[in-house]
Amino acid sequence: MTDPQTTATTFMSTVNIAVLLIALLSVGGLAFAILWAVFTHRIDLKYLISDGEGSASMSRFQLLIFTFVVASSILYFVSRPDATGFPEIPGSVLTLLGISGTSFLVGKSLDSPGASSADPKPSEGDGDPK
Repeated sequence: MTDPQTTATTFMSTVNIAVLLIALLSVGGLAFAILWAVFTHRIDLKYLISDGEGSASMSRFQLLIFTFVVASSILYFVSRPDATGFPEIPGSVLTLLGISGTSFLVGKSLDSPGASSADPKPSEGDGDPK
């Protein structure tokens, strides 16, 4: 006769593996669909890391790469066989994500029209009276 504890542990292991496979297939399917849309030119990545003028933006690239690194690291730790739950994310990683996001926002505000004080736009009341 089998031990009920062993049977329950085996069942939970099977359920964990099934859930992991479903999650990986879902994420993989989504990734494939996005890559296929990019490949067939239904999604244009021209402005993914460029600013309004079309030149590359280092702050956008940094935010994109750092977010992917952190997200894939968390996915790795969650999908490990000995994982007991969601991992504790160190405060330093969250701080670096915040700094990266802030540098993106500062870069975006500097790229936006009207952010430059060198060529201020006159208000409606300014200018030559007619």
